Amino acid sequence: MTTLPVHPPANGKRHEQGFILVGVVMFMLALTILGLSLFALSSYEAQFFYANVSREQAMHSSESGMEVVRALITDPSRASTARLEDAQLAVGQFGITKALAYQRRSTNVNDTTSRGIVKWDSTLFIVVTTQNGGETRTIESQFLPVQAKNPYKSLITAGLGVFYNTANTSQRNVELTGKVWQRVLSPSDSAWTSQVRWLSGRPMITSLAPALNADAFVDNRLPGASAPTRWDDDKYELVFQNNGSSNSTRFFRSPASPHSAENRSEYDQYTFYSDAQTTIFVRGTCVWVVPQGVCFRQRVTIQPDGPGGTLVIVAKANGRDTGYENRGIWFQSGLVLSDPSNTRLFLVSDGDIGLTHIHQNNSDNTVSALSIVAGGDIELMGPGSGSTFRLMHPNSMDFYADDLLARGALPSISGGTGTGYAFAGSSWKESRLP
Repeated sequence: MTTLPVHPPANGKRHEQGFILVGVVMFMLALTILGLSLFALSSYEAQFFYANVSREQAMHSSESGMEVVRALITDPSRASTARLEDAQLAVGQFGITKALAYQRRSTNVNDTTSRGIVKWDSTLFIVVTTQNGGETRTIESQFLPVQAKNPYKSLITAGLGVFYNTANTSQRNVELTGKVWQRVLSPSDSAWTSQVRWLSGRPMITSLAPALNADAFVDNRLPGASAPTRWDDDKYELVFQNNGSSNSTRFFRSPASPHSAENRSEYDQYTFYSDAQTTIFVRGTCVWVVPQGVCFRQRVTIQPDGPGGTLVIVAKANGRDTGYENRGIWFQSGLVLSDPSNTRLFLVSDGDIGLTHIHQNNSDNTVSALSIVAGGDIELMGPGSGSTFRLMHPNSMDFYADDLLARGALPSISGGTGTGYAFAGSSWKESRLP
């Protein structure tokens, strides 16, 4: 038997047999480890991203919650009864878990309250906590009180209502040019607008008008008020002159009523009562403050004295005229102001104001630059058939309305749905709720 010799592999790599298989296994193991690491890393990034998104969403929800709380507190339907506790009504909306509104009660920053009626002239602080995806954020901001609407920029602003007297005629002979602000709770409240010709200024502002501080204004200004520059009770000419700078204001008290009116009951019922046609001359910014009403039986004409100016009449209710105790200002037989470029008139009272044609009803009358603001009612009454009573508030009056209010020549205003809150810049901050 012949034994064949065993020869080594031709390439001489006897000990390298199977290395490729081991290499492949090692490579696959490395890829598996790498894949598992990448999967774990991506899962971690996903969790981190989700938490970050949730945190950001919670912050945006908190910001939205701020607006929800502010809207609840400034709801026009509850403006006069809005309470700080109303902030809690926002819980459950936009992921809100807690909401707080508070105001300071004094200059002490730690003396605050989150309960009670909202003080519209005080800074409002709102704190809101929201939760989203397990993330919680709490932010706080300040909101400053603002007057969204200035009633002195309207032709007519009535705190209670407007009454149109048709005793002279049922014709629509009263013309209105300008905005009207009156609280309307039912269609009957605005029915009077169909009895006049309202040429421009629609639609009517029907929300709650701001509260006036006219009575307090009279009390504060009366002690330092001057006598009229001149009062001629023979010619029935009343002169108010302010010769100071263009931005100065001069306050005046009432002169004695003319003696010719002594035989009329109104003589003792109003601080000032005139029973004949009266002319009032105005120079500069003049404010006439009246503690117990002013009444003119016959027509009144407002004229510029030299360069002209602005006359503001602020009167408290008379309290003595039977049936009209709340009447503060009453022009009983019309009013004329024909030069809007030189003279303007603001009539203001916490009580009622009347512009009627009771004793003189057969002439046209135009008041071309007028603003009537009453905390109570406003009575309008046109002249007889064939005559027209025109009341106008041109856009140029708005500048004077802002300017006079800013420098204290008009009573301040507060409350009402014209009042709101504006975000105080740079007041946003992270906070916490107990």
